[in-house]
Amino acid sequence: MSLEETRLATEVGSVRELNLFLAEGWVLVGTYVRHAHDSQTPRFVLAWQSDDDPVRPELLDEWEQRELFRISQT
Repeated sequence: MSLEETRLATEVGSVRELNLFLAEGWVLVGTYVRHAHDSQTPRFVLAWQSDDDPVRPELLDEWEQRELFRISQT
């Protein structure tokens, strides 16, 4: 599909999130690096190009991820 067939776009900041979106049928259309202060973070731009309603994966927020990591370390 061409970029013009994109119905919705979103952006994620980790490979884990990227893979979850790709598994749901999203298409990777771009990447870049965000520079802030003295750090760099990858950004991935995804497009939903299906005629169906967009499917968004369930993602944990940063607090939930830290809690799961903390629990797994005990």
